Amino acid sequence: MSENSPSPFPVIMDFTGAYRYQRFAAASDFSWIDCRGINGTDCYCDKEGEAALRKLIAAFSPYGLHFLDSGNYHYMTKLWTDRLREPFSLVLFDHHTDMQPPVFEGLISCGGWVKDMLDGNSFLKNVLIAGVPETDAAKVRSERVHVISEEDFAVSGCPAWPLSSVLPSGVPVYLSVDKDVLSTDSAITNWDQGSMRLEVLTGAISRLMRDCKVIGMDVCGEPDAAAGFHARNSNLNSLVNGRLSELWKFNNSTADCSNPLQSRPDKACEGRRR
Repeated sequence: MSENSPSPFPVIMDFTGAYRYQRFAAASDFSWIDCRGINGTDCYCDKEGEAALRKLIAAFSPYGLHFLDSGNYHYMTKLWTDRLREPFSLVLFDHHTDMQPPVFEGLISCGGWVKDMLDGNSFLKNVLIAGVPETDAAKVRSERVHVISEEDFAVSGCPAWPLSSVLPSGVPVYLSVDKDVLSTDSAITNWDQGSMRLEVLTGAISRLMRDCKVIGMDVCGEPDAAAGFHARNSNLNSLVNGRLSELWKFNNSTADCSNPLQSRPDKACEGRRR
């Protein structure tokens, strides 16, 4: 396997113990990273915590599927993608833009990591954020960021939104999903949530994977550890995590032999556009 081929072994980053109550995580092909003993990582990540986390993930490929625990640790997307060494687009499903300016200078945070990536990652070409409220979408002032609001999704009723239509052709995609984009009928997180239905999320992701080369993916949005992991919440989230894991595995286990680009992990998948 080349170093920039997607890893067949999904990674679970265990900060709170949430995944220990979810059935999907019992699969034998998951690699677990125990992050529970690392201080300075909850919402804001200090320099010591960041160094410890970078050391822990160094043995695992950024070209794979990563489960990041709750949205408090969504900044891990930045740490994983910092290791990519090719141009890429970030597609983010989230109820928040995660583009807030820092409250504490020099610390990465769950609310500002996208801004940090835009400011500091020369390989990041553009960002597509899907699922934020229209009021927040209107505040985004970057030419490199395209926003599709949750209202846009609701009005369209489109079960497989063609996200690739607003992405640059020939640039691979890193996909990040915060389950707070979903309604509370589909998942339970520790942040305020959107209104997207699970079938809309999975339909859009399936279409994206068909149209573009998705080189990596992560998922966050687990419940509040302080409130306890109730069976209903864990079961709901396990269902979503399992569906997303299946999408990733299916996308990376199928190949169109007539398309030479699919067997060339160093090339973007222009040929997969419909």
